[in-house]
Amino acid sequence: MLVQISFHGLDRSDALCALVQEEASKLEHLYRDIVSCRVAVERLAGQHRSGNPFHVRIELAVPGSRLVVHSRPGATRIIDEAGNIALSKSAEVSPQHKDAALAARVAFRKLARRLQDFSRRQRGEVKTHS
Repeated sequence: MLVQISFHGLDRSDALCALVQEEASKLEHLYRDIVSCRVAVERLAGQHRSGNPFHVRIELAVPGSRLVVHSRPGATRIIDEAGNIALSKSAEVSPQHKDAALAARVAFRKLARRLQDFSRRQRGEVKTHS
């Protein structure tokens, strides 16, 4: 599988590249027909109060589809007792966005779950409601 890594707002890091390669190779165990993987690691500038958080975007190409996930700081979902969903913006960025490696791991975890769901749907293992 071809893995392309780009950095925006920060210098290229060999350690982060190795982490991305390692995480991408784990995805091949979940779905072997992956065509390509693009990873963009970005340090969000102009957000000094929140610590210049990291944003990671992964685009995975599989036959017939493209899966995209983001690990981006921002609003947090809050669900109240009635089940209503509200978004809360906090001045403090969550710890997962303060470290590029942690943000990348979170994004790959999301992608792994999405890839598993995609694979189940392809195999017809997902129950449908009648």
